[in-house]
Amino acid sequence: MIVRASAPTKIILFGEHYVVYGAPALSVAVDKRRIVELEEISGTERVEVHNPTYKEEGVIYPDGTAEGHRFLNALAAVYKRVYEKTDLKGKAFKAELVGERIVKGMGASSAIFASFAKALYNIAGKDVDDEEIFMYAQTGDEIDHGGRPSGVDARTVVHGGMIKFWREFNPDKFNFERVEINLPKGTTMIIVDTFRGKRCNTGDQVLLFARNHNIAKEPANLTQDERFEINKPYLEIYKQVNSELNEKGNAIKLGRLMSANHLLLKSAGVSTSLIEEAIRIIMSNGGLGAKLTGAGGDGGALIGLVWKEDIEKIRSKLKEKKFDSLDLTLTNNGVRKE
Repeated sequence: MIVRASAPTKIILFGEHYVVYGAPALSVAVDKRRIVELEEISGTERVEVHNPTYKEEGVIYPDGTAEGHRFLNALAAVYKRVYEKTDLKGKAFKAELVGERIVKGMGASSAIFASFAKALYNIAGKDVDDEEIFMYAQTGDEIDHGGRPSGVDARTVVHGGMIKFWREFNPDKFNFERVEINLPKGTTMIIVDTFRGKRCNTGDQVLLFARNHNIAKEPANLTQDERFEINKPYLEIYKQVNSELNEKGNAIKLGRLMSANHLLLKSAGVSTSLIEEAIRIIMSNGGLGAKLTGAGGDGGALIGLVWKEDIEKIRSKLKEKKFDSLDLTLTNNGVRKE
């Protein structure tokens, strides 16, 4: 018996860094899906994992242990939790992790964990709701990232569409709200990887943002008014965004808002010369707007809003300067059985 399940990956469309201080950010699912193909095989209880794209090979066991690539420790934790809730006793499987190589920061790990859990439930013949799949994806992310994740990656890949998320303080928690997403008619998006052998740590970029804003205290120790002053320039941009994120939206205005958000991040010191070069290529070849996505820094990624008719020209110009890029299709479809 063979089953297949998949989940989308994601990009941060607006609000990175500012979300740390309580501003809303927008994460959007994109149709660069991670697929898990699960096949029952003979032998003792285990899952033989094969990942030809990233070479993350090995074996995981129902007790949560793993042999092979370190990524499998997170996958084993997901397997253990699903095993305890389903009838998989006495069974062994081969899991093929399928998907083209994508840009770091797109939530590929979350998508694999969600797809794997969904496939295990399918092969066990048991129904599972999205909220439970979210918890499995969070379990994997916590181990893979070495700490408590915000949940935005897992929420986006499980539910699809656009996730608005924002942080509250005292007590510290993240809130989420899902809406369906479309771009203005005739437009599409591109993501560009600026990796050239060095990639910045997210935590270091968060500290850099704080230092360049003369922020000496942890976000939770700031007053509400102090956090508002940090976020105020971004909030002026954000309040105009949602009305443009639909087929009837103004593509030129949305592009300008993306570029304005990027200028704030650039002034905070989290952009790089390579990010700026790639943005110049996009904008000088018909791009509507562009910004970094994620933490930024060396090896960071950027996204651009472009007319569909210009996408191939822009990708060709980026390739001439040795930038890898992918065209993106936003999707309202989350984790699913294939």
